Amino acid sequence: MDFLGKKVLVVGMKASGVSVGYLLREKGADVYCYDDDKRICFGNFIFLSEITEEFVKSLDLVVVSPAIPFNHYVIKRASDYGVKIVGELEFGCQFLTCPQIMVTGTNGKTTVVTMIEKLLNLAGYKTRAMGNIGYPVSQIVLDKVNLDYAVIEVSSFQLEFVEKIKPNIAVILNLAPDHMDRYDKYLDYVNAKKKICINQSKDDFLLFNNEDGTARQFVNCTNAKNIAISINKKMSPVHIKDGYFMVEDEALCSIKCCKLRGEHNKFNVLVALNVGYVLGVKKENMIRLIRDYSLLPNRIEYVTTINGINYYNDSKGTNIHACRFAISSMEGSVGLILGGSDKNEDFCDFFENLDEKVVCIAVTGANAEKIMNSALKMGYTDIRVTETL
Repeated sequence: MDFLGKKVLVVGMKASGVSVGYLLREKGADVYCYDDDKRICFGNFIFLSEITEEFVKSLDLVVVSPAIPFNHYVIKRASDYGVKIVGELEFGCQFLTCPQIMVTGTNGKTTVVTMIEKLLNLAGYKTRAMGNIGYPVSQIVLDKVNLDYAVIEVSSFQLEFVEKIKPNIAVILNLAPDHMDRYDKYLDYVNAKKKICINQSKDDFLLFNNEDGTARQFVNCTNAKNIAISINKKMSPVHIKDGYFMVEDEALCSIKCCKLRGEHNKFNVLVALNVGYVLGVKKENMIRLIRDYSLLPNRIEYVTTINGINYYNDSKGTNIHACRFAISSMEGSVGLILGGSDKNEDFCDFFENLDEKVVCIAVTGANAEKIMNSALKMGYTDIRVTETL
């Protein structure tokens, strides 16, 4: 599409909005910007404090940052007047010249994206992790980085405004209720995620978690070749058998060589290895990933031992689904510190099915009282509210 002289509004001016704003200007567009936070201002852009109907009618395009919900008044107004709306993700991806690997799911996205990036780098490919991991796709395009593969973490927020995204490899890790403060119902969240694969063809690949019933449904909305992944069954080319990572019928190495805690992380490694298999990565590089990969900070990260008690930081676990994974990876008795901003999750279900190894809980943050009330309602009493961490 030719953007020369086109009138474009960018909504949401955090990292993604700034990057796409500069990219639009590079493509010759007349760029206008809006953010609900009126303190945000970049001298190179025309900032608007309000959006009138007349202005919306004059637009050729609206580009939306992930933080902006689909029911934002500017988006609704643009939609009412038939103005084309795209997300920063889709806008940036149309200018990438390399194959795209996209990863989504409720939990584990960043871990898997960095695993794939490391594996491809070990194999000698030039690649970069981008997207929801913190580096906007539009910025990669602006930087004119020459890549063999783009490894893109995509959230439901980024997928809401997708129409034409077509990754060469799409990965769906797992699905559980999340961001219910943004979505009216869980199905809306799932349908946003499905956009990762709806445009794929028979030449593309969809890798999905066979243990997740919702993830299995994604095969019904894509034409891509499907690769089911399980840590319990031999379903994918790279799998686990008798305590070994296997490529087809050949052992790579023992799972004991992997530094990561928890079955969910063994699954994450399998996903990265199967992406590597599709791309022809050599077995010696797969072995190096298994042996060398360490988790990013704040993901069941060992902190210290005090009076015989091990402390772990899992502050990237921001929903019930992630918390359950963390608990399952621990050995012995567990004490939890919970709480933060509320995502409209049901903590009654959490306490009804709480692992018996959890012996005490402290809650703090904005949703502390909600968590406390849910616990007491379900009969869990080894819990107290604290004012601060």
